[in-house]
Amino acid sequence: MEFATIANSSVNNQKQEKHIFNITSKLGLLIHCTFTLLFLYLDQNSLVLLNIASIFIWLSTFKCNQNYRYDLSASIISLEVILHAVIATAVLGADAGFQYYLWPLVLLVLTVPALSIKLSAVIALISMIVFGLLSVFCTTTLIPLKVSYSFLSLLNLAMASAPFIIIAAVARYLYENQYTKILQLAEKDDLTQVFSRRFGLRMMQYYIEQLNQHNQPFCVALADIDNFKQINDTLGHSTGDEALVTIANYLSSTLRETDICSRWGGEEFLIILPNSHIALIEKRIEAMCLNMPTQIVISNWDTPISCSFGLIQVTQHESLKEVFQRVDKLLYKAKNNGRCQVVSDHS
Repeated sequence: MEFATIANSSVNNQKQEKHIFNITSKLGLLIHCTFTLLFLYLDQNSLVLLNIASIFIWLSTFKCNQNYRYDLSASIISLEVILHAVIATAVLGADAGFQYYLWPLVLLVLTVPALSIKLSAVIALISMIVFGLLSVFCTTTLIPLKVSYSFLSLLNLAMASAPFIIIAAVARYLYENQYTKILQLAEKDDLTQVFSRRFGLRMMQYYIEQLNQHNQPFCVALADIDNFKQINDTLGHSTGDEALVTIANYLSSTLRETDICSRWGGEEFLIILPNSHIALIEKRIEAMCLNMPTQIVISNWDTPISCSFGLIQVTQHESLKEVFQRVDKLLYKAKNNGRCQVVSDHS
């Protein structure tokens, strides 16, 4: 299980890096195509040739991304951006604003772990030194243009800001997503790999606060495996563990991505259903309950396996203790009524 988790994490990291570098390559290609048209209009043939060369360089980064060579892609991008900034600024002067593209390069190499920390820091430092030198020593407007240098500077500032903002936003999203996954891994039940009781309690408290402060509705279900002791007594605890894992997988697979399933006790599972009203959610839980005996299969056990459910809509200003007392009462009512059913407080 741990090996599979590590392997999946590695694959996810590769996908994330590929996503960032593909976005960067597309932005770089679009920007240089725009530059080519701009320099054609400004009759700057040397810069037109420079940007045609840059287009082919950026196209090569797509091949690197396809082959998962993000280190090579990052190196190519870094070299091209620095050289382009130096040449364009040397020809037109710093007032044209081509040195601004060094800033998104710094952000890219420092936030995406394609290169070693040391190499990323060196590239970032070189970029900032080049930016400072260009800003200080290339201040003279060298060539009269068809457009004002103020317009060109604002255009470059806007175009340099776009990749800066996009890279920062994507990096933040991926960081938060990765942090959530790490948090989830740390809060999983060792056997079933659904969330732990501690995590379930924490999220219950969180959604109670959201309900009280922002009136965000949520429901809670408590499931208990019917006649679980018979499985343990007849086939042993290893088969009982198999049943727990199979049922946990079934519950998780039938819930929404936003729902939370945690192992509450030995054979009990707590299900938190955010942003839901019991009138709608009850049908889903009933379908889950009715379909379970045909979906759960374990070795050497022919008797249908089912769960009983208690289901409630949490009300404002209800305490955590009161919530659990209500849902637990309904669960035992489902047990006493014959098992394999859902009892809710929906009137």
